[in-house]
Order: sequence, then C-alpha cells, then structure tokens
Amino acid sequence: MNRSSIRCLLACCACFSLLFLSCGGPRPIVKEPAPAIEKPVEPIVFRPDDRAPVVRVLVTKPASSIRVRISSAFFVGEDPAEPPVRRFDSGGDLTVRSAGNRLILKRSGKDLHKAPVITIRKVGEGNVYINGKPYRGDFTFRSTQGGVIAINDIEIDDYLKGVLPAEIGYLREDQFEAYFVQAIASRSYSLSKLEEKRLEMYDMKATIMDQVYRGVQGEHPEASRAVDDTRGTVALFDGIPARMYYSACCGGHTADIRIGWPWKSAYPYLYGNRDTGEVENGKSFCYRSPHFRWRVHWSGRTLENILKKTLPEELGVKPSTVGRLQDIVAQGVGPDGRIKAIEIVTDRGSHVVTGDRIRWVFLPKHGSRAILKSTMFKLDVKKAGGRVSAVNLVGGGNGHGIGMCQAGAIRMAERGYGHDEIISHYYPGVSLVRYYP
Repeated sequence: MNRSSIRCLLACCACFSLLFLSCGGPRPIVKEPAPAIEKPVEPIVFRPDDRAPVVRVLVTKPASSIRVRISSAFFVGEDPAEPPVRRFDSGGDLTVRSAGNRLILKRSGKDLHKAPVITIRKVGEGNVYINGKPYRGDFTFRSTQGGVIAINDIEIDDYLKGVLPAEIGYLREDQFEAYFVQAIASRSYSLSKLEEKRLEMYDMKATIMDQVYRGVQGEHPEASRAVDDTRGTVALFDGIPARMYYSACCGGHTADIRIGWPWKSAYPYLYGNRDTGEVENGKSFCYRSPHFRWRVHWSGRTLENILKKTLPEELGVKPSTVGRLQDIVAQGVGPDGRIKAIEIVTDRGSHVVTGDRIRWVFLPKHGSRAILKSTMFKLDVKKAGGRVSAVNLVGGGNGHGIGMCQAGAIRMAERGYGHDEIISHYYPGVSLVRYYP
C-alpha cells in the first residue's frame, strides 16, 4: 500500500497522599533527545478502507553500509510510492552502501543499482534479513548525513506482531485480554502518527522513542493471535485514531499529560485517573508490580556530579553555570502525585526542569544512562554547611505514567475485565471502531 493510499485512509476515516495509595514492559530506559513541541493533528472524518495501512519503521541507525539477505526474487525501485524499475530473479546476500548522497546496491562485489533512494520488494513469501535479523514486509533505504538507514515498509498488523511481546511481555491465558488492549493501543498509536509524519522519512522508530519493534524475532504466537483477533480495531477520539500512550507501571494513578508532557497535544483521555476499581477494595491495580514503590539515595557530591553532566545536556546551559548544589525545591505536585517542576539551586545559578524531563536529569546512578523511574516521588533534601549533603526519594511507578498502566491492565485482565472495559478505564472517552477489514 503506497503513501497516497495511507493519506487517503486517514483523510477519510493531591498530593503525596495519593502516591501511597511506563510506553512498555520492564526494560532498560535510555536517554532520548529533549522534546520538541508537538503539533496537534486536525480531526478527520472516519470511513473504513478496504486494506490495512502500511507503516514505515526505522530499524537501523545510520551506517556506512547495511547487510541485506533475500531468499527469493525481488524488485528494486527508487521511490516507495512508485512502481519498481528492475526485477532480479534470484536473491542472495546484498549490501546497500552509502556513497555521498547516493546509495549503491551490491551483490558479490558487483553494483546492481545506484540511486538516492533504493527500495527492495520481495516476490512471494519469506522474510528480508537486515544485518542478520528477519523482517516481514519490504524495505526502503535512504541516505542521511550519518549514512544509510533501513526503513521497514510493513502492513500495520505484521508490524504489531513484532511489537506486543517487547512492549507488554509474555502473558498467561488469564491475562490475555491485556494482549487485546495492547494490540489496540499500539495500533491506534501507530495510526495517529501517520498524517503528521507523511512528509518525513519514516513514521516511527523501532525503539522506546515510539514502540519497541523486533521484527520476526520478537514475535510470539499468543501475542500474534491477539493482533489477528483485533484486526482493524482502533480507538478513535474526535474522529481520529487516539494517541494511546502507555507505560509499565503508573504507581497507583496515571499521569496527566498536561503536567508530564506539557509540550505535547493534551487530549482529554490522557488527563490521568486513579488506578483502582471496586474489585480491588481500594488497592491499585498495579500494586503487585515490582516498580510500584522504590527508593533512590544520593550523597550531595554524587548528585552534583550527575547534574553537571545532565543539566547542560537537558537545558542547553553552560557547564560553568552548574556549581555547588545548595538546594532542590519541588515546584508543585499534581493530583496524580507527580512533581510538576524541580528548581535546582547552585552557587552559580538556578535551573528549572519541568515535567517528565526531570527523569533525564536525576539519574539514579552516576555513570549510568538509566533514567529515574518516574516523577511520582517525595523529595527529602538534607543540608549541611550551606550545601546539599544528601537527597532521598521515595517514589512510585515506572515510566511516564500517561495512558495505560500495563501492570494495571494485566491485573484487570486477571480480575475478569474485558479489553473494552480496560480501555475505557485508561482512555476515557475514546470509542472502538473497525478501521479496516
């Protein structure tokens, strides 16, 4: 399905007391770039299409070359929206190499094709191997400043099969409704990105920046069955696919996007809710998660060293403006128990970090890239001699906390809730529709 068809499809179709009541399952959390302001997507009219949309997923970092293996005949083109220009009757081991602003497709040392953009479409069944990893669908290779990149052009449900196990794990039979919820959430999130990304090289990254996607190697039969059983089902809000964020554990209350990510579009279904129900007798659905409560301790000197690195990276300030740590002040707490902003006071100036970006500044361990689990925490600052001597956090949850709490969704499934009830709990106001057959 080409990009114009996709565009046609979209065009048609208080406190700390609450604290003691991530998008994806448990996995290492690494740094990401500072956020940009997100432009809201205009509402569209929904009308079902007769084919599943294709998504474009970046699966490699820029490199001087990318290894490709195909076991069947294949077509080569120069634009994913246009017909191919050449056919090769046999596959084999290929290489796509960057040469300035052009790419060279080679086999056995011989040049097969040269163009600024190269597409590969396999004939028949089988996978395309990129740097040894198998993927469904076709591929587009593009030249960037850092080298060549590989973009998987794949029908959305095939893509989701490589997403679900990586994002929510491997679930038991009594937890299966949570697979349905994850499939619908991941599908809706993906579709919500297509129109705003249509002029860019790709729609999503295969990382926590969007959704973790591991291709064929990441698939699991039960998760794939959930994708098939919910085929075409999407959550809509105001006529467009809902931006269904999710995280591992909300800590008892999902986050308000207006506090956590004030730079993103503030959809009402992402304002945050208490994560409990009548069957839990007041307990949070996610209370069994190992991330439900946690502690972090720093000495003042250790945190100073961390901040001298993270504040310049996060705020773009000069390292010389980060001096001796004199105080840390929480600037407000939301009804979900999350810190709205943190002021870091040093003898060379003060710095304010807002929302979820606090996690990228207060790294739990010096020298590690792992970020703070969440912004739902109580701050205890100890001082001596005019400077901070120690900082202690007691917190809850893992991840940004916006949208679905995966630990909570799994517990709700265990307690007999249907996927539609779970979705209504975490995304109030959305409606489920059949978006494509």
